[in-house]
Order: sequence, then C-alpha cells, then structure tokens
Amino acid sequence: MQPCASVRECPPTGKHVEAPDGSTLHDLRSVTLPAPDLDVRLMRLDVDAQQVEQCAMLLSADERARAKRFHFARDRRRFTVARATLRTLLGEQTGQSPAAIVFAQTRHGKPYLKSPATTLHFNVSHSAECAIFALSKSCVVGVDIERLERNVDHAEIAQRFFAPREYADLQRLPAAGRKRAFLACWTCKEAIVKAIGEGLQLPLNKIEVTIATDAEPRILRVPSGQLADWSLYRVDAGRDYVATVAAYRGPRAAIIPAPERDAD
Repeated sequence: MQPCASVRECPPTGKHVEAPDGSTLHDLRSVTLPAPDLDVRLMRLDVDAQQVEQCAMLLSADERARAKRFHFARDRRRFTVARATLRTLLGEQTGQSPAAIVFAQTRHGKPYLKSPATTLHFNVSHSAECAIFALSKSCVVGVDIERLERNVDHAEIAQRFFAPREYADLQRLPAAGRKRAFLACWTCKEAIVKAIGEGLQLPLNKIEVTIATDAEPRILRVPSGQLADWSLYRVDAGRDYVATVAAYRGPRAAIIPAPERDAD
C-alpha cells in the first residue's frame, strides 16, 4: 500500500496570461506540490466580458460552436475561459501558439495533444467558478474539483458508487463532516479515473481510497497499473471547494488507451 502525498496550498503566486494583443486575460494561482514534475494551477472563471472576448479569440471554430450550444451564459463563459486558459498553458509548455494547438481524443474521450506532437500530459476540471489545471512531461495526470455547496445526496451516491469499506468509513464519521469527506473521496476517485482515461467504462467502486479529510489520502486499490506507481495530492482550493490531483508514474502502456479520433 503506497502512501500518497498531501499538501496545503502555499501562498499563491500570480501568473499573468496574455492574449495575442498582449493584454492580460486573467491571473492563475500556482500551487506548490511535493512533486516537482507537476505544474498545477488554480483560477477563477468569473472574469469580465472583455476578458471572455479575449479568451474566445484563442478557441477553434469547433470550440466556439460548442460554447454557443450551452443554454446559460455563465456556462458559455466558464467553458470559454477554461478552454482558452488550457490552450495558453499548453502553449507556454510547448512553444506553440495557443490558437494553433490541435486536440485529439482516445476512443474513450480522453483529450491529448495531436499538434504539436509532445510527451506533455494534461488534465483540467472546473466546478462553478473555480478551475484546476495539471500538466506534466513525466507522468500521466488527472484532476477533479468539486464545490462543497453542491446540492447532492452524498449518502445515496456513496452507497451506489463507493466500495463497501469506503461507504462504511464515511458513515462512521460525524454527520457534520460527511459531505466534505464524501467530496474528498469522490475527487480522488475521479482524478484517478481521468488519468486512466476510460471514463464511464471504469466503475468508481473498483477504485478504493481512504476517507478521512484530516489525514493524508491514500490509494488502497486501483485496477490499472501498480499501486506504487500512483500518487494523490490534495489541493487546498479554498473553503468552498475540494480538489485532488492524481499522478501515474509507471509504464504508460499500462493505463493509456490508444489514440483514435480528432477533437476540439
């Protein structure tokens, strides 16, 4: 059983992201983890209209069409800002113009970079007005963030999707702390699933992690790769959110689905 690292967010370091015209789009907060091969950023998505327009300039035609399909303006804004920021971060890492980046997907829908060709791995997640990004050239990454005030029946969901031991451990916690503990467990599982890249093909109850929020999270069972090849990193995204980064450092063929189709 491999213990996983835990982290409290260090004082955030603001990093300006510039649009093609040189103006600042928004600020990213760098998160320092006990893993130098991970680049993790947090950001707010509630930016002003001018910044949204600047972000839209970086999107592909397909991405802009996808944004228009959202019914609510807030969802269009969140998608546009998150996607443009991902492109900007990838551009920083690869030296490619953010607007020129081309994405593709595996057969299960996990995105990767088709152009430029690179060993860079990335993942993004957002909930309400907060987004988390993770990039690495040496390990496969997955991230998940959830808003604490999200209205869900955590007991019923845990009973359906958690392993029996996880559900039992959750029920033994004081009632006041169960929702945060549920989301802590959920984000661990989702981050691992996103790193593996099999989506709904991988049942969440096949992954087992520890429940307590006041201790370092640990992976107890994982269906892909060796347990020792995995690490979890809890990220302090503020009192209203719970976030986790998963990193896989074993043989890539053990978890990565084969490439299949282009996607924006």
